[in-house]
Amino acid sequence: MNLLLPTFLALLLFGVERSSAQTTQPIVEQPTLAESERIRAIAKPVAQTLLTTIREELTRALAKGGPVGAISVCRIQAPALTTEVRERARPPGAIFLLKRTSNRVRNPADAPDPVEQQALRIYLEAESRHEPLPPDLLQKVVAEGKTTYRYYQPIRITGLCLSCHGDPASFSPDLKAALRASYPEDRATGYKDGDFRGLVVVGVNLP
Repeated sequence: MNLLLPTFLALLLFGVERSSAQTTQPIVEQPTLAESERIRAIAKPVAQTLLTTIREELTRALAKGGPVGAISVCRIQAPALTTEVRERARPPGAIFLLKRTSNRVRNPADAPDPVEQQALRIYLEAESRHEPLPPDLLQKVVAEGKTTYRYYQPIRITGLCLSCHGDPASFSPDLKAALRASYPEDRATGYKDGDFRGLVVVGVNLP
């Protein structure tokens, strides 16, 4: 009997740990119509401001230093600009998360979490079926007893993006070297004009 006790305790502990892990998985639901209207009013301007701000910086960098010069915008300036846009958002404290993510990230820090992966799948499946992409997507996320919301806006590849995200065969040796140095795990090339690139993610707390 004593020999069985350690085994029983180990199995019991394993069951408790597995049950605990299962209960901590976030639950993703569809927000109500009223919640959706409030989330869009807060998050949509933030997503649009972020895209516009980064696009303007990239345009200036490309004009000044070409594609190699633009890499510093994505690597150094874009994170700082993202923080600045989030901190300026209104109402104060409503935005707890602002990022860009993709199924093919250039910077591993932009990798999607499990909740964002669900949103990405919806867009990738729509693209694979050649259907129009949803103009935005909302989630109600319940995790560890707390409810938050995610707002997503799609990012499409434009001519501006192709200079660094297009066909690698068209990249100059300097650009290839700069990408290898800055992003050794880069997966974000081979796109064509109009392709789905990823999502702007805005995490919102409702008062």
